[in-house]
Amino acid sequence: MITLSDIRKSYDGGKTFAVDGISLEIADGEFLAIVGESGCGKTTLMKSINRLNPMTSGTIEIDGDDISALDPVLLRRRIGYVFQRIGLFPHLTVGENVATVPRLLKWDEGDVSRRVDELLNLVNLVPEDYRDRRSKDLSGGQQQRVGLARALAGRPSIMLMDEPFGALDPMTRDQLQEDYQQLHRELSLTTIMVTHDMVEALLMADRIAVMSAGQVMQVGTPQELMTNPRNDTVESFVATPKRQADRLEALANQGGSA
Repeated sequence: MITLSDIRKSYDGGKTFAVDGISLEIADGEFLAIVGESGCGKTTLMKSINRLNPMTSGTIEIDGDDISALDPVLLRRRIGYVFQRIGLFPHLTVGENVATVPRLLKWDEGDVSRRVDELLNLVNLVPEDYRDRRSKDLSGGQQQRVGLARALAGRPSIMLMDEPFGALDPMTRDQLQEDYQQLHRELSLTTIMVTHDMVEALLMADRIAVMSAGQVMQVGTPQELMTNPRNDTVESFVATPKRQADRLEALANQGGSA
């Protein structure tokens, strides 16, 4: 269980707040998407969970432990982190990239090698074909798969994902979304994903938190948000998927005519 209690983050000494009094609970094994317009504070909120962006006030607990009392380096090694620009080390091979965290944790090299192959298979990259390749020689989708494998290498129970699929072409994006959902279920992960794409959130998440101006407007299941938006802000986010679904249905019913 991840518990956020009255989280606030200010960059100007309290004059304004990028995150303003947010309280949330994320259950073990849950997939929570955080959506909102650019600058609404969603990435700032997510990064507070692994202390990459320490909060100004409030508390965050993971399984009852206050994260402010934990060593930040050890905390981050327990939490996988995947982001849009991937951040692979270009001078390292695919295998060396995936092995980064296990080696920091001082695993036996035999265990490291087995873990690398296990994870490459898990993200559908054949180890014999990809282990020794340089990351710069991979496609964007392949690089994102390596980034996902690297984030999973230390066997985290929590995954933080910041626009992880946003830079990919639609077909690759769709496949990776499906693959990650399967990994989320099979590995019993707790996932928090930041995205500006409401369709992505609706299709992937168990619950969605809609943010605006540093505050959470509504938290609910995809069905709850679609059928009972709490205010105009939430309604504006679900309006686009509804409109797209209506247009697709109309096209299908008209035999493909506009």
